[in-house]
Amino acid sequence: MSVKIQPLTDSQVPAAGALLARAFHDDPLMTYSIPDAAERVRLLPEVYARMIRFGTLAGEVHTTANFEGVALWMPPGATWPREKIVASGMHEIAAVIGDAAYQRYRDVVGCEWQARQRDMDNDCWYLFLLGVEPRLQRRGLGGALIGPVLARADAARVACYLETENERNVAFYKEQGFDLIVIGEEADSTGVRFWSFRRLPRR
Repeated sequence: MSVKIQPLTDSQVPAAGALLARAFHDDPLMTYSIPDAAERVRLLPEVYARMIRFGTLAGEVHTTANFEGVALWMPPGATWPREKIVASGMHEIAAVIGDAAYQRYRDVVGCEWQARQRDMDNDCWYLFLLGVEPRLQRRGLGGALIGPVLARADAARVACYLETENERNVAFYKEQGFDLIVIGEEADSTGVRFWSFRRLPRR
């Protein structure tokens, strides 16, 4: 589909956090971290706004002209500098959601981080977040959002990488040219499974 993709502006960060909160409300990682649905409605917009703010400082964040979805990429060789984590407010996520919820979150993403370090070097595009407004999902917007970076990666002969905790997303990422690396691996004893993908550059 033909969709105009453009950089997210600073003024859109709060709305992007709210959009991602809706998109990930029933995501297995978030339902494990914050089991109460009402609490997720209350807390996730702030959590995702901080992640998006970090993305604008250390990576690239894209949206559509009509603000229907958000993609956050970390570019090849990207670091996670403490000063940008603090500037974005990501260091306060534990205070926002509570220590117990944050520890559950860390238990899962820590396993994913280890798998990423094992399976990929740092010279790749890392898709940190991709979310589309729930009522507009399955219409091609996700593919449109990540398409420009996939094209740039191909041109530069650079790989791309991502993880998902939602098995429904597996077929979508395969359609985008990603190959499965980790297939439904459980993150320690959390009961949360994750799938990781690598996309090698295409000619």
